[in-house]
Formats: sequence, structure tokens, C-alpha cells
Amino acid sequence: MTKVNFVGATVRLKYVAGQNAQNEPLFTTKTYRNLNSSHKAEDLVAVANAIASLSSHALDSIVKQETTDLS
Repeated sequence: MTKVNFVGATVRLKYVAGQNAQNEPLFTTKTYRNLNSSHKAEDLVAVANAIASLSSHALDSIVKQETTDLS
């Protein structure tokens, strides 16, 4: 039987930082590491939106990435 062990997680906030000469959006990201497995998606979205409200840039997306060890 395969064993799945949680190793870690990160959440990445992607902001629209402006536009280039062709009016295409320019993005910047901020990554927060060392999340544990008990964080629920709803809680992460609420915290990410609270953090984004402190920024002068518009929030484009929120991405959570988990790392697991399969053995």
C-alpha cells in the first residue's frame, strides 16, 4: 500500500503590477512558505485576500502548492 506523507506547502499571490508597452499585464508574485497540512482552502483564501488588501497592486490569483512524499 502506498503511503502519502505531507512534506510542506506554499501559497503564491500573483499581482498585476502594471502594463508593458503593448498594454499586456506585468505580474509580480509573493510566496509564503512553511504552511502546514491543517490549513483549509477557505482560510487560505481569506488570509490571502487580507494580505492583498494591503498591497497597492490588484490581486490576480492565489495558488497553493503542496509537496508530498510517496513511499
